Formats: sequence, structure tokens, C-alpha cells
Amino acid sequence: MSRTVWEKRFQGREAVPVLERFNASISADAFLFEHEVRASSAYAQGLRAAGALGEEEFTSILAGLAAVEARDRDAASLGRFEDVHTAVELLLVEEIGEAGKKLHTGRSRNEQVVTDERLFLKEEIPALIDSAAAVQRALVTLAERAPDVVMPGYTHLQRGQPILFAHYILSFFWAVERGKERLRDALRRIDVLPLGSGALAGSSVALDRDGLAALLGFSGVSENSIDAVGDRSFILETLFALTLLLLDLSRLAEDFVVFSTAEFGFLDLDPAVATSSSLMPQKKNPDIFELLRAAPGRMFGHLCRLFLVLKGLPSSYNKDLQEDKDPLQRGVEDARSALAAAAAALRRVAPRADRMGAAVTPDMFATDLVDLLVEKGVSFREAHGTVASAIRAAEEKGRSIASFTKTEWTAVHPLLECIPEHFFEPAASVRRKKTAGSTHPDMVAIQLEKSRAILRKTGP
Repeated sequence: MSRTVWEKRFQGREAVPVLERFNASISADAFLFEHEVRASSAYAQGLRAAGALGEEEFTSILAGLAAVEARDRDAASLGRFEDVHTAVELLLVEEIGEAGKKLHTGRSRNEQVVTDERLFLKEEIPALIDSAAAVQRALVTLAERAPDVVMPGYTHLQRGQPILFAHYILSFFWAVERGKERLRDALRRIDVLPLGSGALAGSSVALDRDGLAALLGFSGVSENSIDAVGDRSFILETLFALTLLLLDLSRLAEDFVVFSTAEFGFLDLDPAVATSSSLMPQKKNPDIFELLRAAPGRMFGHLCRLFLVLKGLPSSYNKDLQEDKDPLQRGVEDARSALAAAAAALRRVAPRADRMGAAVTPDMFATDLVDLLVEKGVSFREAHGTVASAIRAAEEKGRSIASFTKTEWTAVHPLLECIPEHFFEPAASVRRKKTAGSTHPDMVAIQLEKSRAILRKTGP
């Protein structure tokens, strides 16, 4: 049997193997096989309802599609076909004969491919959201392991102010939550059925497109047949959402690479997360987090590849769109792998409270001193300059501002004559924060409860 469905148009043409292979997409789109069978079964029901198929033909086609779905579908068995759509159609004809040739009535591969891709993403995105939620659960568990531990908060990778370790960890929870929201939003636009659009102008068969949508689990149908067959923005949007999600996790990974060094020692990595060196036996390399740091680069590559294919294409369907399969499939696979690795790695990290606490130095209370002067009526700018001068004087003397005497503080500013007791304790500093969303323990407790509530809605 012919491996294509259009050869009679060029009957007697020379088949050039290198061109045949270049034109074929079966190696790239075979992963859509089950979705193609599912969409074809629904389409057969649509044809029957429209009077284009008799009951006996319809029954035969459904049985044939079930047999096709049960066939061996490895690369070798499908390699004789041009693409997954041709494969399912011609395998159906092999199963049931002439009746199988009626399935394509009023239908085009242009609409089939986007239907299959949307079905694929409607299955994969909820699973990816679940994988992101697993990362969030690991983050919450890590935050709960050290609820009272204070660490330096950094800007410019320089010590800034004391913060709770849990507050730091939960910052990534909310970043991942935004990633989930973007995926949900993308899913809303994916949930539109293109089937019934034909090659570009619609179908001459009186298909009940709303009925087809219901059969395939779509919330609605596309409004314009030209747009439906040419649109791939739903793939780009998904890849972009996944790229941003992994981008946020790459920042966490970079922090963990730094914080697990001997110089910091804030985190202890389980041996399952690290590897050693082939030459230096003492090494404990944070390989998993380094790979997570690199992960968005691969995702961005998939995104850019498809973006450049789409840039400047004429409207409706063009063969260039065949190049969307690899970024789609590999993008989803890479994101799934990275999210699973992130969740597993986070469950194998232990915070070191002693090292974090020791890294909170007195100079980090400079802003607290500024706030103390402001509370006593000094303007912020004056207070800022006063404390800056005190910090500089301490540095020049090789001393800590925490060692200043009452007389020295009075010399800095009369209103600093009486520094409150325990002022330079990390726990006191975080408790001085007053705003919602801050590092105050009560605010972090609220964050944790909100995080748990979100995860309860997401499910196990």
C-alpha cells in the first residue's frame, strides 16, 4: 500500500529517498498516535451524525480504529508512512478495507495536527501543574523544617538584613505558583477545538462542531478556520510558561549551589543530590542543582526554535509548521524531567541553622538603627547618614557596631543613648517588621498556611 495519501496527484513521479525522508514527519509526530486515533473516532461519530457515514460503516471504522490503536507502534513499524495521520488512516484501511477510506471525508491533515497537539497539551499541562505542585510541597516541607532559623538576606549577593530561612524558601513557592497560573491560563486558550476547519476554509460536511468538541472534551470551537489551522501560538505560550517556571527554579538552584559551598555551609546536600570528582575524592559537587540551573537554557532553545519557524509565515497552513513537533514534545519532556528532579532534590536538602545564624553579623542591623532613629522623629535621610557614618567608623577601627558603648552611641546621635536590650539579636530584628508578606514570624506563618491551602486545592 502507498505510504502517502496524495500520490495519485503526481502519479508516476520519481521518488527520491533523500527528499522523501526530508518531507516525512513520522519520526517527529508518532507521539501523537493515540491522540490521532481518539480524534479520528470522534470524527467518525461526527460523520455519522451528519449522514456521511452509514451505521455499518461507522461501526466498522470504530472497530478498525480500536484494532489500529492496539497495533505495535514502534518507529520501525510506522516508518513506512509519511506522518502519523497518514499512518492511522492507511492502517485503518488495512484493517477494514474500503470503509476506512471514508473517514477522511471533509477532513484535512491541517486541522488534524492542531487537534492532536491540543489534545496532547490538554493531557500534559495538568500533569505538569501537578509536578510543579510537587516542587511546592517540597519547598513547604523544607520551610517547616526550620521555622525559626534566621539567615542573612541578600541583595547583590551581599548581606542585607536578617530574614527567616522559611521566608526565603517560600519566596520560591510563590514564583512556582505564578508558573502554575500561567500554565492554567495557557490551557484555557488551548481548550478550543479546531476540527471541522478543513484545510483552511471549513468543511462541506454539515458537522456538528459543538458535538465534536463535547466528544473530545473541548470547551468550545475555533471561530475562524484560517486561524485554526495556522495557529501555533498555543504551543509557544506553553513553552514560554514552562521556560519561565524553570527560570525561577534555576535561580533557586544557583542559590543552593552557592549556599552548599564550604564558604557558606548553609545547606547540607544528601549524597543522592551530589556527586564526587573522578580525580578529587573529597569533592561533593551539587550536580543536580547545577543541571537545574542549566535547564531553562534548553527550554528557551525549544521556544526560540519554534518562534523562528513561525516568524513571518504566510497565513493559514504552511509546511514549515511541521517543525513544531520536536519543540512541543521535547519541551514537555524536558520540563517534566526538570520538575521531577527539583522536587526530589529539594526533599534531600537539610538547612544548617548554626551556619546561617553565625553569618548574621552586627552590620546587618544598620537598617534597624535607621528605623530606630526615624521612630524617634529623625528624618530618614538624616538617620541613614548618621548610621552610615557609624558603620564607617566601626570598620576603620576594626570593630563591630554591637560593641559600641553607651557613650559612643551618644556621640553618634543623642537619641541612640539607650539602644534597646537584645537589639542586635537576629530574632528581634525579624520581629521588628510590620507589613503583610514580610519576614516577621507571624507573617511567615500566614504564608505557610496559605501555601498549605493552595496545595490542598491542588491535591496530592
